[in-house]
Amino acid sequence: MSSNTFSGPTIVLHRPQIPQNTGNISRLCVALDAPLVITGRPGFRLDEAAVRRAGLDHWPHLNFTYRTSFTKFWRENQSRRFLMVTKVGASSALDYDYRKDDIIVFGNETMGLPPTMLRRFKHSIYLPMCGSVRSLNLSNAVAVIAYEFVRTVYGSAACHLAQQYPRTYYRERLRG
Repeated sequence: MSSNTFSGPTIVLHRPQIPQNTGNISRLCVALDAPLVITGRPGFRLDEAAVRRAGLDHWPHLNFTYRTSFTKFWRENQSRRFLMVTKVGASSALDYDYRKDDIIVFGNETMGLPPTMLRRFKHSIYLPMCGSVRSLNLSNAVAVIAYEFVRTVYGSAACHLAQQYPRTYYRERLRG
């Protein structure tokens, strides 16, 4: 993580199945200086060769942890508040009172979080959906909730680091 006082939420993906979603989420975590944790067995490889082959150039900047079991991760962090994201959550993620040390847990793309895990934790949130869809894409859901966390905890003007990285594709054309 960087040395500034800003830090995004700890994002946990439990048994993610789609590597492209995890790639999008990992890039978001780097952008928000948010730790990413994967628990359980993912549906793809996480070794250095697989990451390099996927073109994840941001991966070296990611604060990443892998735990073979969610229980092991929970035991290491049980003093923190765990927020389980589920479409049957108790509170809207858009109205939630987030805390700096919250851990936000997302299930995989096909099954969500296991019912036994949902019963174990008292805090659950959902994203409101007005239309007739079964669910949202995992990386979209993580992005919405992560930015709502940042807005709630730090305010809407929390992070303007993107100005340090000018557009690169059009750089030559703009000069002249």
